[in-house]
Amino acid sequence: MDTIAILIPVFNEEKTIVELTNELEEACVLISNIHKVNFRIIFVDDGSNDKSVEKIFQLKDHPLPVQLISLSRNFGKESAISAGLEAGKDDSAILIMDADLQHPPALIQELINAYINENVDMVYAYKQSRKTEGVFSRLMSKIFYSLINTNSRFYIPKDAGDFRILSNKVVKSILNLPENERFMKGLYAWVGFKVKGVPYTPKKRAHGVSFFSIWKLLFLAIDGITSFSIAPLRMMSMFGLGIAILSTLYFLFIIFERLFLNTSIPGLASIFVLVSFFGGVQLICLGIIGEYIGKILLEAKKRPPYVIDKDVEISKGKSNS
Repeated sequence: MDTIAILIPVFNEEKTIVELTNELEEACVLISNIHKVNFRIIFVDDGSNDKSVEKIFQLKDHPLPVQLISLSRNFGKESAISAGLEAGKDDSAILIMDADLQHPPALIQELINAYINENVDMVYAYKQSRKTEGVFSRLMSKIFYSLINTNSRFYIPKDAGDFRILSNKVVKSILNLPENERFMKGLYAWVGFKVKGVPYTPKKRAHGVSFFSIWKLLFLAIDGITSFSIAPLRMMSMFGLGIAILSTLYFLFIIFERLFLNTSIPGLASIFVLVSFFGGVQLICLGIIGEYIGKILLEAKKRPPYVIDKDVEISKGKSNS
């Protein structure tokens, strides 16, 4: 009987562990009776400093098999997911979801139904609507997907996160990619295969607030764009070409004005504004180039994306075959 691993990255989620595993148990029992598959849970603790690990250790009598991989420090969600994919690479499929209960366990059945019945290699959940988010957040999201999908040979679905199920060959294809600075949304799309999207409405966080501030999300977007698109570099080139053309036209206009209209040339104010503007543009361009150079430096060091501190079997589970 096939086994589907449920991969859950954890960072300071002590208040949701018990509730999450209880809901997963109910969902998995129902799905097992329909599709005749087994489930197991892989928790990847990403350097939590609360009691998340203690809560996971308390699951020793849980009906589903539970494995805990504890990283040596906080490496980030992308690295935690990579560690979980490595741990579940021998399972028939891996389902990835968050620990904060915003990814409803009840939706797992719909994902698995689409995965099995429609013979696809990946099924991802995407937000049905972003109306509950702020205007700035929606605008930044629109800009991000426009940039990252510009002139690309693969398409990263809008409003899709890590909540998805991956077949074994998709998992192994992702693990075979050599990069350490990983942007998982891009890797899911880059490997290709047959995919399907399922709309859903995220729940509100059951406890606490999101650990992703607007700045962290912005930096994650920058990482994604610089990892999977050279659109910013091309935009710099096009912008530079446009400025050069406008400057040439303005230069010709100044000559014409001086020779034929005999008018005075504007003074220092306009020159100061132009110098300041182009100085700012140059700094932005250098910053963009620096982002790409930084990516090259980090990859050249060939450091592993994570370090495992513990890999423990918490519960053997009960056979649901």
